[in-house]
Amino acid sequence: MAGAVHRWQSKGRSRHKAALNAPLNTFSIYPGLATPGAAIDFTPNNDTVYGLAWLDLRQGPVLMTIPEVKGLYYTIQATDWALNSLDYVGSRVNSRAGIYAYVPPGWRGTLPNGVTRIESSTTAVFLQARTVVKPEVEADIAPVVAQLKTYRLQPLDASARYMAADPGSPVPDPKLNNPLWQSLEFYSLLNRAWEFGGVREQDREVVGQFAALGIGPGLKFDPAELSEAQRRGLARAAQMAYKRVIAYGRLESGEVRNGWRYATNIGRYGSSRLRASAVGMLGYGGNIAEEAMYLPTFIDGKGEPLQSGRRYRIHFAADSLPPVHAFWSVTLYGVPENQLRENPINRYAFGDRTPTLKRGADGSIDIHVQKDKPEGEKAANWLPTGDGPFWLIMRMYVPGEKALNGGYMPPPVERVE
Repeated sequence: MAGAVHRWQSKGRSRHKAALNAPLNTFSIYPGLATPGAAIDFTPNNDTVYGLAWLDLRQGPVLMTIPEVKGLYYTIQATDWALNSLDYVGSRVNSRAGIYAYVPPGWRGTLPNGVTRIESSTTAVFLQARTVVKPEVEADIAPVVAQLKTYRLQPLDASARYMAADPGSPVPDPKLNNPLWQSLEFYSLLNRAWEFGGVREQDREVVGQFAALGIGPGLKFDPAELSEAQRRGLARAAQMAYKRVIAYGRLESGEVRNGWRYATNIGRYGSSRLRASAVGMLGYGGNIAEEAMYLPTFIDGKGEPLQSGRRYRIHFAADSLPPVHAFWSVTLYGVPENQLRENPINRYAFGDRTPTLKRGADGSIDIHVQKDKPEGEKAANWLPTGDGPFWLIMRMYVPGEKALNGGYMPPPVERVE
């Protein structure tokens, strides 16, 4: 939780170039859809404009004021710092313009009249505001960005003061290939996270086991104070845990359906720390299934890893389109960085809102996933792979009952010989 700072950078061919820092209790609004150079998240979507904020509740509740959002899918997801979804404000739950208070655990104060109370289990809360836009339609994006910039956060206690972000501090790097996740530095970052977010009641016993090593809230982790065997053991633990979490996310989570991993238990984890860690690493802050479902795949229909040197087709029959009340998309991510992949047409996802979408005469949709532009009409439904190995996520926003009850069978990623 490198925490008080959000940094958004866009490089290469992106039309949005930004370097924005947001202090605690302030939304950082990205000026467009995510791009390959925008380290918004581990696996950002390319469907919605993001507004992100870390709330510090150690000095009391933080109030969020939002306007009325008409005619658009939007959601503001709140998670505790262990990634459990606390509550939602948005179109799915028919939220209205107004003031919402995020309240720390154990707070017994009084809120102003008309303010909606949202309880948190930790003193740190992560907010993800998302509003849908039409991808590749620039004119549709600016009004959404402008509206997100009207969202306001402020502490209930007007006298509260928060640590300012140091402009010279290192920029957090959420990419999956960041060496920090497998180094001793991880434990220092973990201490900072516990100090900021607090320890949940159900985690206290486990956390207490590491205090003798300088690992825990309020402690200083200093490898120099440890024996060589302890340093080796902790380094090995970080490396093995990293591999274990990746393996769980790619090979064990959910039920495999035509190569896609199908799960409805994301967003609330209870005591399942392994599942929470896998979601944190592969898609930080995933929604609960009622808000959005995520179906990842790393393999084609023959069970082999997806590669940019091959051509693939995803065929959605007219009666087998993703069952949603909002919209759906298939997004491509590079390996190992888990970020969107550069390509000649700046298209990072394909879905039911893609402007060039062409349907078959029977209403079916074929998505052509390959490096080179397909010939003829197939080019309209092209999802470029760029260079190197990749993986895909099918997102279903506000999924229908067929998806939620497990009745949907996604089509395989067919290899085109």
